[in-house]
Amino acid sequence: AEDVEKISIVMDEVDVLQSLLDDDREASDGEVTSKNIELRGQMKRLVSDPQFSECLDRLEVEGAPVWGLSSKEHEMILLAREKINSC
Repeated sequence: AEDVEKISIVMDEVDVLQSLLDDDREASDGEVTSKNIELRGQMKRLVSDPQFSECLDRLEVEGAPVWGLSSKEHEMILLAREKINSC
């Protein structure tokens, strides 16, 4: 439960940063700006944190979310792994 909570908190922060990044991209007509770079860097730092990775590793078995998670938690774990792999 503690690992799920940690992942949830980080993913909420990533969602906020992603929204800000999307807004900035739209405002700059897709141009790369210093704000874009800063926001992407903040997201990368969040998902590459060793604690985050350790929590995620404990919530996965052979690359899939562990049994016993709610469907919402299951989706969050998949999205978290996707974010790590894309950063």
